[in-house]
Amino acid sequence: MFRRHILLLVAQTGTLQLLRAEPAGGIPDSLLRNSDAVVRRYDQEFVYHSPTSADEKCIQEITILNKSGASKSYFSCYTDRTRSLRCFSGAVYDEQGKLIRKLKRSDLQYTEYSSSSLAQDGAVYYLQVDVPQSCYTVRFEHEIAHRNGILTFPVFLPQSSTATALLSGSYTITLPRNTPFGWKSLRAGEPEHDSTEETETYRWRLEGVSAVCSETSSPPLIDLVPVVYAVPHRFEYEKTQGSMENWESYGRWQCSLLEGRDLLPEELRAEVHRRTDALGTPREKVRALYDYLGETTRYVSIQLGIGGLQPMPAEEVFRTKFGDCKALSNYLKAMLAECGIASDYTMIHTQRPRMFRDFTSPAQADHVILRVPLEGDTLWLECTNPEIPFGYVHNTITGHDAIAFHDNTAEFVTLPTYADSLNRMEQTVEVTLDDRSGARGHIAERYEVGQYESVMTFAKLDARRRSDFLLSDLRKLPLVRLANIACTELKEALPAIEFAYDIDAPKYGTLSGNRLFVPLTPFVDFGTLADRERQNPIYRAEGYDDVTTIRLRIPEGMTVESVPKQSAGTSPFGSFSTHITTEEGCITVVLRTRMHAGLYPPEMFDDYRKFIDARSRAFNARLVLKKE
Repeated sequence: MFRRHILLLVAQTGTLQLLRAEPAGGIPDSLLRNSDAVVRRYDQEFVYHSPTSADEKCIQEITILNKSGASKSYFSCYTDRTRSLRCFSGAVYDEQGKLIRKLKRSDLQYTEYSSSSLAQDGAVYYLQVDVPQSCYTVRFEHEIAHRNGILTFPVFLPQSSTATALLSGSYTITLPRNTPFGWKSLRAGEPEHDSTEETETYRWRLEGVSAVCSETSSPPLIDLVPVVYAVPHRFEYEKTQGSMENWESYGRWQCSLLEGRDLLPEELRAEVHRRTDALGTPREKVRALYDYLGETTRYVSIQLGIGGLQPMPAEEVFRTKFGDCKALSNYLKAMLAECGIASDYTMIHTQRPRMFRDFTSPAQADHVILRVPLEGDTLWLECTNPEIPFGYVHNTITGHDAIAFHDNTAEFVTLPTYADSLNRMEQTVEVTLDDRSGARGHIAERYEVGQYESVMTFAKLDARRRSDFLLSDLRKLPLVRLANIACTELKEALPAIEFAYDIDAPKYGTLSGNRLFVPLTPFVDFGTLADRERQNPIYRAEGYDDVTTIRLRIPEGMTVESVPKQSAGTSPFGSFSTHITTEEGCITVVLRTRMHAGLYPPEMFDDYRKFIDARSRAFNARLVLKKE
């Protein structure tokens, strides 16, 4: 993945001074709600001198309200060949605003190691502030000097986590007069604009922004909080020059970074032809080389070269047998070119579906994939994970915007999505009950497309972990034992995986006197929603279809005393139904659920909660059998 640009970046030189913090109690009640920390002050400045020189400064004051917010008092700062930490100072204050201790640069830890990267150009200064009190305030001031090029301006993101409110924040950009630059403000309003004979200044101000709640099924945090992106239209970076006026001009620069990186050694060229020359169609050739990539290389994150944006050469990947998303995508692109198939190096973000057509910035992407346009079809290849079936668009990129680079330019594209009905789960349960509440039976499960992806690792598990995985969904059956676990996987463009296993449950229901209470389904189901209010929109990136069929054979000497009423529900979020039939010696239960992908306003939460609760009540109902 791309190097993740640290968001706590700011600029302007000057003497750092520690000021007495306000008492922790001076925060308005409106900002304490749903908060475990409040950013009292977040002043970020960026002074742009030239395409190769700038200064940043940031002043932060954060009040921690309880222990769950302690990590929000930590400091980190990323540096590399173009950015250096000029100075740092800080302080910690108690709840009344009394100084506990000062912080200085010598307190910072320094590391060039990254848990996610094998190699990188940069390093991180960091400080973990540990305070025994549950309520305290920390203040940080730091400055960064930019030299040797500026690709993007700092991203302004004063609320970088949920449950964090903002009392006051500002972002100031100062440039030489008539310097063209681009910016995108989301939930931060329009900037104030001042100018002198020599400079222009743009300043965004924020006051009293409430915390974002941590709620399930919410959009990404960055789509809920204020954020400002900014870039120079013309830039110089590590001895290269380019333009970010639009995606097309940026594409020329990115394409230049790929030049000369597609050369293949003779041994690899021969291997490409050996594997593809006898194949009849371009799709077969692409698949053969995709399989070869997965067989012979492994993924590691490498953040080297032009800010981590330039891939290592294809011949280097062949020699070392590893690479990051950039290197492996470029490597497969070079192999495809050798057998006459064109493909496009493509940037995408794995967390945020949307990119901006009207604003160009590499900070909008964190990953590279490969687009292969074939006649009548387009393949989107994930080169970092050979477990992704060929032709399948996995769920962290499906439906996402992306930038494809080709012919010395860039093209804004959107990847395809799968219909909700294709993301299907089918479960079939055959159970024979005994009169002591025990049961034996057989279960078969099938997961397709998006639901396949959620369980695709099952095929690689050993026997013990397979059993643990399946038991986690059978918690309604205490002490159940599994046997004869089998797995079949279909790794195609519309992939599927099937499980089959036998069960022996000493307690399939609850025996009370001469009655046996039996759950409609042995599988654990999501329950009702306790929340009565909602702050965030309801976001479901993927819809699905579930069908569970249970056939219960009743022991001799028992009859069906009661069955739940059949029920159904339909809403904008989806639908559900239960269908129960009885015949001599057997009960058949069919449970269906369809959930739609979509984004719904928080005002619809009451309807959403009622729909989920109704479904939960219906699916968690029980049958009652009675001894004759």
